[in-house]
Amino acid sequence: MRLHPLADATGITALRFLIMLGTLELAGAAGIRGWYLGLVANIAVTIFAVVLVTRRKLWRVTGATTLWRSWWALVALVPLGLEALSWALPAGLVAESPGFLLWGVTLLLVGVNEELISRGVILSRLQSAYRPVLAVIFTAVLFGLQHLSAFALTSREAGDILGNVALSGIYGFALAAFQWRFRWIWPLILVHGLADLTTLLAPEPLPDAVIGVAQVLMLGLGAIFLAWPLRPAAAPGQPADLHPARQTRG
Repeated sequence: MRLHPLADATGITALRFLIMLGTLELAGAAGIRGWYLGLVANIAVTIFAVVLVTRRKLWRVTGATTLWRSWWALVALVPLGLEALSWALPAGLVAESPGFLLWGVTLLLVGVNEELISRGVILSRLQSAYRPVLAVIFTAVLFGLQHLSAFALTSREAGDILGNVALSGIYGFALAAFQWRFRWIWPLILVHGLADLTTLLAPEPLPDAVIGVAQVLMLGLGAIFLAWPLRPAAAPGQPADLHPARQTRG
């Protein structure tokens, strides 16, 4: 019997966490230490994401193989990219060990696995059972909740983790709404990886007031993507480009 879409989406989120946790245990037992544990765990989860998308035949559906979507889609990416870059404004970025290159590779893998799983598999699954707004909201909630894994994987304080859950859920709402509207997931992978890179390597965080404003803008952006009229040729509830007459994180 096939799982209900919400149960399926929740199970995928839980399985991602279990794969990451199991990989960390196995890698640690094999003698891998420190920063490289995260790299190995993200490789494992990325393989899981690729297998999922392949088995469910979602490469084309999600726009992962679509080199160009439209000028409207490109314009819609601009505020997401600017939000990511804004974290580098206070004091630039610091090349913490093991350096920009390996950080970039690891965080790109994070972008790949989180986008393919959340905005690829999970959003596509939820769209089969719910209206677009609910599908996007449920996708965002699951994306935020997956960051509760930090309780098991890090030594961060509870308030910090819960704050990240909320910020990730809001960020995930904007990304999911973009994906529903445009079906163009590979640019989201790049923006997501950039956002994580600037957040983690910025020596000074943005002021709380600025972060708050950014979250309101992310919510508004997601709402615009969901509310904007579809092209007449698009079927109700299906993604389409904006009519020409008419944003931690992961």
